[in-house]
Parts: sequence; structure tokens; C-alpha cells
Amino acid sequence: VYYQRKFGGPSLMSSDNGTRTSSTGGNKNTTTTTPTTTSSNQQHNQSLNKNADLLAMLVRIYGSNDLFVDEYRIMLADKLLANKSNTDREVHILELLKLRFGETSMRQCEIMIKDMDDSKRIASNIHSTLDSKYKDDEKMSENTDDAFSNNKNDNDDDDGDKNKSAVVDAAIISHIFWPPLQKEEMKNHPRIQAMVDEFSAEYATYKNPRRLVWFQQLGEVQMELEVIEHDGEISTKEFTCSPLHATLISHFEDNDGYWTARELANETGVGEDVIRKKMAYWVNQNVVKVIRSTRETTYELASYHDSTNDDNEEDVFYDEDDGLVVSLSCQEEEEWEAYESYVVGMLSNLGQLPLEQIHNNLKKFTTGSEHKYNKTPQQLSIFLGRLCKEEKLECGANGMYKLVK
Repeated sequence: VYYQRKFGGPSLMSSDNGTRTSSTGGNKNTTTTTPTTTSSNQQHNQSLNKNADLLAMLVRIYGSNDLFVDEYRIMLADKLLANKSNTDREVHILELLKLRFGETSMRQCEIMIKDMDDSKRIASNIHSTLDSKYKDDEKMSENTDDAFSNNKNDNDDDDGDKNKSAVVDAAIISHIFWPPLQKEEMKNHPRIQAMVDEFSAEYATYKNPRRLVWFQQLGEVQMELEVIEHDGEISTKEFTCSPLHATLISHFEDNDGYWTARELANETGVGEDVIRKKMAYWVNQNVVKVIRSTRETTYELASYHDSTNDDNEEDVFYDEDDGLVVSLSCQEEEEWEAYESYVVGMLSNLGQLPLEQIHNNLKKFTTGSEHKYNKTPQQLSIFLGRLCKEEKLECGANGMYKLVK
């Protein structure tokens, strides 16, 4: 009912306030008051009650409102980064969750959604600026002196620069309010990195003095490649893949399309085992083949002969990718680092303390902070034991913890 009153939902009564007038002969009028409820209203109320019961059940499963909100924030991060085009549904869900958990608890989620909307506006402005620059450069090249026109046919590669447009997009986030994201480093192919640097330079001009720090392995790349089909025909296919996949296949335009896993690892700064897993995607797409006659894992661009060779069909390679952008282990490690600072602070001021008191103090001191304490005494005991092994704390025979002097 609160939702209906606040947001103008359907009324529980009919439009005539439940009052119906009828005449039964002569001038006698009888008035009967009959509350009426339409079937659509009943279904709406049942749906609200069902959703409320489901939400309450989820909160009980997670143990507290804070744990549920933290888990929702992680799920929201994955959904926003996977689909940046439309945030209307997420805004609607967020407004409903605010009614249940309050404005303060959902503040970080609200900023995350705002980041997505701001990113679209910023990217649109940067694309407009870059497209204008490309058009100006194209006009300048067309107005060059006639002395250079005789050499135009010798530079066929210049035709690829015509009709050039901005291709890099970015989700620009306020990392303080987001869950920790995967930070695996890698080196992009020089052609890809040049486009990324161009976008970064325009952002630095547009939002000076801010600078972009890229999560290199997150995101997706849309590519068009010429692929040899099983019947030997060459066709152009579109692929949507990770930045690492795009960087790996881009290297096959160089070095005569012949690379070992070790060489690709050196070029990208990624381990050989990861390279082999990622290259499995291109092998399965019949873009690249594995050469078996060498001691090292070696890859080469597929050819017509490979499409007619039945021996390759027996091999299936797997590219393992969970598709998650939020690093759960990184988030947990960040929380424990914050808890460590609290533990060191309380032991510095209060001297030695038992496990139970440290546990209760952490609950009290982290209230309202970014890293709320939601661990069990057993988990805290393991963590304190690790600090003892690192010689940051020591535990006496009486179970009291204190700082190492």
C-alpha cells in the first residue's frame, strides 16, 4: 500500500469509491456500499506480497541486510559492465530496493548506475571530437600539393585511413564505490594500444586533470576476420571476444602469421598456460591451427589445405572463461587488509585482547564504514593466526593477542 500511495499505483477501491446507486420503482432510491476489488488489483497485490516474501527469504539466507546488499552490488557490477546500453531496469530495481533497505545502504549502487550514464555521455563527446579530427585530416590529405599526387598509387595502405571513425568505447567508473575488479595486466597489440591511447588523450583534455587507468583484460572487442570455411570458401565473420583474444589474433598479421606460445607470452606479458587456453578459441573457430611437428606449442594461420584435412576435426580445444569481471578473491583480500588496520589500532591503544573482544570490537568499529565486518570468530581466528605467522602479532598461552614489539 505504501508503494501504491507514493508512486500512484492502482487503488484498492473502484473509481466511484465503492458506492453504487440503484432505483427500485417510483422515486425510492436505495444506496448500497459495496467495496469492489478488480482481479488485476488482486494479482498486483499478490505479486507485491510474493516479491516481499522472496526478498525477506533471501535476506535470511545471506544472514543480514548488509551481506545481501554487498552481494547485490557485485551482481550489479557484472550486469552493468556486461550491458552498458540500458540502465532503466536497474534504476527501477534500485528504487524498489531503496524502499526496503534505505537510501544510505544503496548509495554505492546508485553511483555505479550514474557512472554508466556519465560514461555514455563522455564517450559520445570524445567520439565526436575524434571523428571531426579524422575528417579534417582527410581533407588535408586530399588538398596536398600535386607534387605528391604521382606517388598516390604507390601507397595503397593510405586507403585504409579513409572513412576512419572512433572505435574505442569505455565504461568509466568511480573505483571507490565499485567492488574490486580483475586487474590482470597485459600488453595490447601496438595497433590496438594506439587507439586506446588516442581515447585516453582526448579524455585527459576533456576532463583535465583526470586520467584513465585501464583494466586491460576487461571488456569486449568486436572484430571482422576472413575465415576459411570447411568447404574451402573464404568468408568474412564477425567475432565478439575479449581484449586478450583480440590482441593474440592481431599478432598473426605480423611475423608471417607464425607464432609460438612462448613468443606470444613475451609479446603480451601473459603466462604461456593462459596463452594456450585463449588460443583454443581461435583454433576452434578454424582461424588458427596448431603445428604438431615442433617441440613447442606453435600456431599458424589456417589455410585451404587445413580445411580439407580431416585429422584436425578430431581435436577439440577448450577456452576456460567464467565471464566474471568482479574479483571475489581480491575483494576479500581488500576487506582483510582493512580489518588488519582496525586490529592493529585497537591493540596499540588497548594492549592485549582475546579473540572474542577483537571480534566484537570489529563489529562496532566498522559500522558505517566501506568494509563492514561480517566474518565469523573462526574466520577471524584463522586470519589472526596468519598475522602471527607473519610476525605482526603474537598470541600468548592465555589466548590473548598483542602486537609484536
